[in-house]
Amino acid sequence: MGSKGVESILSELEEFEEILTLKGLSPEENVVRKSFRVPVDEDTPVRVTIGGSALSVANVSEGGIGLTDERADRFSPGDKLTDVQIHYGERSIQARAVIRHATPLEEGGVLYGLALEFQSEEDRLFVEDFVQKARERFFAKQ
Repeated sequence: MGSKGVESILSELEEFEEILTLKGLSPEENVVRKSFRVPVDEDTPVRVTIGGSALSVANVSEGGIGLTDERADRFSPGDKLTDVQIHYGERSIQARAVIRHATPLEEGGVLYGLALEFQSEEDRLFVEDFVQKARERFFAKQ
């Protein structure tokens, strides 16, 4: 697919402001999001450490990150995290986060959805650019 195709897809996603609903552990914990999360792979190197513990990254967006963990009791929706270290490629960013959902996975474990709060506008803009480029690479492969 050429770059024109990618731009067309991205434009459609923006026009529709695709809203995805995730189910939390209870009906009150439903989450609505307005941006497509890009799966993390070798082309989108992202690592996360929270309170000194490394967690597996499933996906990223401009304002959030999805983490997988075997432990269903590590976090609960509403938890506020203050020591979140995110490595986007070679750049490291310190952020705060709120756990938006904890969704059990069929294969076991949990997908935690985090809403991020960046400590500077520079960090926010860097992440926005990083995710936009990752999204373009993702759709170019489809």
